[in-house]
Order: sequence, then C-alpha cells, then structure tokens
Amino acid sequence: MVRLLIFPLLILLSLPTATSTQKTAAEAAISLPTGWIYAPSRLQNAELWRCAAYGGSWVVSSDGGSIKLVRFGAESSKLPPMPPQLKLSKKMIGRRSLQPTSSGWLAGFDAGEFGGGLWWFSHDGSQTIELLSENVHAIHQIKSTILILTGLNHMGLNYGHVYKFNDTPDKAIVTSVADLGGSPEASTVDSGGNIIVATPDSVLQVDKEGKINEMYQSGEHLTYPTSAAVDSNRVVYVAMRFFISAPNSPRSFPVQRRVVNARAMPGLQAGQIHLRLQPKVNRSESNSR
Repeated sequence: MVRLLIFPLLILLSLPTATSTQKTAAEAAISLPTGWIYAPSRLQNAELWRCAAYGGSWVVSSDGGSIKLVRFGAESSKLPPMPPQLKLSKKMIGRRSLQPTSSGWLAGFDAGEFGGGLWWFSHDGSQTIELLSENVHAIHQIKSTILILTGLNHMGLNYGHVYKFNDTPDKAIVTSVADLGGSPEASTVDSGGNIIVATPDSVLQVDKEGKINEMYQSGEHLTYPTSAAVDSNRVVYVAMRFFISAPNSPRSFPVQRRVVNARAMPGLQAGQIHLRLQPKVNRSESNSR
C-alpha cells in the first residue's frame, strides 16, 4: 500500500447559530457548501461525537463538479431496478448493485450479517452463476475494467476486498486484486479513473489494477460512511452520520477560521481554529436531538 500525504481530516457538522452567507477563501477553495463550518475532533469535544450517533446521516453527491448534500432518506436507499428477465433466488437479498457486462449482467447483494453475494446472469436470464458469497457493497466500471467491492463491518469484524471481473468467452470469473483492510462502506470514481473508498477507519484511492493509496487514516474513526463524491477541484467528500469529511482538502488554509459557538459546544473557546467542519442547523432542530 502506497501512502499519500496525510492531510488534516476535514469534517462538517451542525450548530444552532446564525448562518453566514459568505465563504472564507478556504471554503471557496474546496467548494464548501454555504453554512458549513469547522468542527472539533473527538478529543477536543467527546460529548459532541457522542451526540453524533443520534444526529442523522448525510448523503453527498457531485452535480457537475459541485457538491450536493442531502439528508439520508428513502430516496437515498432506493434499489436499482432489476431487468424483468433476471429472476432472484432466496439468497439474493439486501441492498443490490447492478452492472451490465458484454456477456450479461452482474448483480451484487449486501444484507449485512445475514449474507450477500455476487451473481452473473446471461442477457436473457436463462443462465446464472454464483461468483462470490461475500457482501457486495458496490460495482464500478472504469473503461473496460469492472471492479467489485466486498466486505463486512459487524460485531468486531471489519474487512474488505476488491475483485476484478473477467468476462472471458468460456466462463465469467472474478479474481482478487486488493485487500482494503476494512469494509468499503462508501465509494465513488474520480476523474482519473480511481475508486475512492471510505472504510470505517480510512479513506483510500484504488486504481483499476488494485494499487492502493491511503488518503486518510488515524484514530479518528469515520461515523458510518454513507456516500462519497469528488468536486471539480478533485477534493474528496465522504458523508456519514452527522458529519462530512474532506480528507484531501488543501493544506494552505488561511489562519483565520470561522469558529464554533462556545456556548453551544462546551469546552471550546472563541478564536479556536479547527480543520473539521459541521453544517449549521436551527436551534429547534438541535434541541430535538
């Protein structure tokens, strides 16, 4: 595994203070959505991180290079429709990923601790081959290469792998190309054709050959990643419960920082500088948690 320069983890979360409509130079440099500010680490404010467990999750996406943030909801968890000719067996349960191939279809399933798997279907659905019995989190196609991300994070288990799909004339097979060291909870493909993967403990960049660059890893665990996106400046955003992180945000931030409200967040002093971010919410929403 090749290590990249480790940047300070940038996290977004909410505060019951008035929202400013102006952005600092640092915020503009990373396409920071208006109303999001820096947040403290777990060591600086452990109580905030405990509250984060009840703060709801965010979903991040890129719209023409601009970052879009929404609350996790029913729309976020919709499953892709299956072609009607593909018939599901009782083993094909949970969240699914679907990818067309030259010879048919790949369908991956993830039911958490209840199992999962990867199946190949012929175009007309008359043939089915089980390729993997692991939980499939995502299937990404990079040009002609198809990579499958598998793994599980449950009850002390935390593992993940990358497989490459080989659509040979004789038989559809998969081969292991990388060990992620953790479950691939969220992922996306950047403009360079690399997969950005968020595990419970790290953010990784994986190329189509399975070579891994470590973008972020420390003792600051990610709080249940839901999604990942890359903006027009190639800054990576990972959405999770309560927070959004930007692990490769620019290091050349100005010293001046928008500060958090000391009354809303005990233990913080006015003028404190943070390289973590949080979204602002109104006081009634904050008090309802």
